Amino acid sequence: MKTPSRILWFVRHGERVDNVDKTWKKTAERWDDPPLSARGHQQAREVGVALMEEPIDHVICSPFTRCVETATEILSLRKDPPLLCIEPGMGESLNACMSPPGRPTMEQIKKINPKVNDTYEPVYTTLPPEHGGDEGCIPRVAVTLRNILAKYPTGNILFISHGSPIAACHVALCGSWNYVGQCTIGKIVSAAGNFQCEYFGDKRHLTDKTNLREHESKKGNAGEQRLEISLMNK
Repeated sequence: MKTPSRILWFVRHGERVDNVDKTWKKTAERWDDPPLSARGHQQAREVGVALMEEPIDHVICSPFTRCVETATEILSLRKDPPLLCIEPGMGESLNACMSPPGRPTMEQIKKINPKVNDTYEPVYTTLPPEHGGDEGCIPRVAVTLRNILAKYPTGNILFISHGSPIAACHVALCGSWNYVGQCTIGKIVSAAGNFQCEYFGDKRHLTDKTNLREHESKKGNAGEQRLEISLMNK
């Protein structure tokens, strides 16, 4: 029996408060975990409007505050939204983080969004070392994707993450690094073991399409590592 086709959605978090307030990091307890700016919240709501009529069965979210807030805004328009699955494997590239990463605790995450799937077992709890620039996250993201697609073999999935991990998702599924802007949308259709990218980094839904920071990537020399499709379907 053939596995039915499904849609994988990819959304980068919205604008961060430190994108507009350059002094924020000076007093932050966790300088790598800024919340969304007012514009970031608006961007996330506009993503929610764009995806409101799209069936979404699973939501996989980075544990960082800006991603949890983005997910919360997107899902707020749904009558019965799926629970949030918090996945450190979709977290920020480690070259842009404190050591260890300054992500919030689960208790802090639930204060932002109490609708968290407590039964979800993350692929990673502690992230492996990464080398190079932003591309250093590719192996970790590939393993995360492989495990999530095996865990949920059917149903549409929304991934909410950061610029580099989302670019790494495009490497894993489509073979090339594609660094997208904040609160843009990617749509990849999965069918019969193949992945077809309909669009990636789409910003048509955003009222303000300026300065989405899609050119921030600092690539290293990790190289592109395409995820073996056969591993996903086992």
